[in-house]
Amino acid sequence: MNAFKYRILVIGFACIVWSATIALGQTTIGESQVDSQLPLSGEPLLNQSKILEEASIASSQMAAREVAPSLPSDDGITVSMFNGKSRLKIFGSLSALSVFSTDRPFAPGMPLFLLPESPFGLDTNTFDIHGRQSNIGATFIGPEANGFTPSATFVAFIANDTLTGDSYGFLPYNAFGELKNEDWRFAAGLQNDVFNPRKPNVISLASMFATGNTGSFRSQARVERLIKPTDASEYTIQFALSDPIQSVFGSRDLRIQEDNGWPNVEGRVSVGLGETETLVGNRKARAFELGSSAFVGQIRTTRSILAPQDPQSPIRNVIDCWGFGVDAAVNLTSSIGIQGEVFTGAGLGEYNGAIGQTFDSATRNAIRSSGGWGEVFAYLTPALHVHSGYGIDSPLRRVEDTFALTQNQTFFTNIVWNWSKNVQISNQVDYRKTDYRSPLLDATGCIFYSEFLWKF
Repeated sequence: MNAFKYRILVIGFACIVWSATIALGQTTIGESQVDSQLPLSGEPLLNQSKILEEASIASSQMAAREVAPSLPSDDGITVSMFNGKSRLKIFGSLSALSVFSTDRPFAPGMPLFLLPESPFGLDTNTFDIHGRQSNIGATFIGPEANGFTPSATFVAFIANDTLTGDSYGFLPYNAFGELKNEDWRFAAGLQNDVFNPRKPNVISLASMFATGNTGSFRSQARVERLIKPTDASEYTIQFALSDPIQSVFGSRDLRIQEDNGWPNVEGRVSVGLGETETLVGNRKARAFELGSSAFVGQIRTTRSILAPQDPQSPIRNVIDCWGFGVDAAVNLTSSIGIQGEVFTGAGLGEYNGAIGQTFDSATRNAIRSSGGWGEVFAYLTPALHVHSGYGIDSPLRRVEDTFALTQNQTFFTNIVWNWSKNVQISNQVDYRKTDYRSPLLDATGCIFYSEFLWKF
């Protein structure tokens, strides 16, 4: 690490410490008012996690914990419908996110990995400021019918049609309907993957994809079985048929990439131990959660007529894809905990694994990859919490392969201050390292994020 990057890293951590000092002082003054400032539903209050919680889709991200869809009672606008038997809730947030990087990242404003160092020694530092993490959403909960409670959820961001586009647009993130009771949940639409659904608490909507965090968002139909023998134990079985092509990131290959005529099959089994308790920060969680998930499927690639014609490249190729993952979360105390995931598989590009690479462009073989991420978090006060973690994605390198990205690593630390019920201020610093196949140069750099988020 050169002196410039070292200074940026030090400045980033100094800003986090400075933010913590100010926030601690403010929260100490208003400690008696903290409970009235925080939402009743309880959440980690990072942008993505907040949205998923408000959309009442915790069952999509991890094992379902509550029987009926629940809505925050004080946030957003709630409209009573059909003689008071149904509710429509509209919510959203306005985000201002600044991102400074010592090395050019991909994608701008939402880093997934670093682009290669300049072979001429040129500076590639970048600065972005955008509001693409601003969002609007709605949930509808209907009257109970035949023992099931129907509901629907929609969340969209003002990003382009993929997160890798450095422009504004309209990006549907979740759009699904569900039927749910104490034992079963049926859902269809655009949802979080069943495969490796847990997410790290980071500021960027990119959520450490391509650097250890697999699982994405795609259209699917799923069924879940909830088994709760006692208040201190819960088991969830999930099964889904899903679209092989995800909806959040676009392909960077010159070939046409599509499904092979049938859906992916995803499954997950999870267990939660300990009674659900209200922890510091008004979070509701069990002491221990463990899940194991897998998927199988195929992707078909076809040579585009617009791509350079290569007689050595087959016109069509079918890629067998599979993945296996384990995720866990442990609340060590009411304010300190750890969580993480590990994965292995082949053809994981559409699940944000293998650094977004599904197959080798020369051999047409599925790229094998393994990795994972881990995080430790602490709630210093109900309104102030810090998160630190590490993620790695390491594709298997074989002699005949030619794919460019060979390893991607990230160390991160962030601090989140819920200044009020509706205003959140966050800072984060990353140290990233992306390795490339020769002759491309490896890249190391620091990224500093700062976000102001107003929720309504």
